[in-house]
Amino acid sequence: MISTPAPAPEVPTETDGQTEAERTARSDAKKAAAQARGRESTILTGALGDTSQATTQKKTLLGE
Repeated sequence: MISTPAPAPEVPTETDGQTEAERTARSDAKKAAAQARGRESTILTGALGDTSQATTQKKTLLGE
């Protein structure tokens, strides 16, 4: 009978000095920071809101 050699131990792959665990941790931290910011970038006014005067007009009939 021919015996097969034992499989080689799995070596963690490293690219650019980062292991898979480090990349996953960095990605998770980045996602957590984005969620903590929430909708901060969509709020265009401060705590007092929009203080400018609104331009409003009364409704008129068409043609007048």
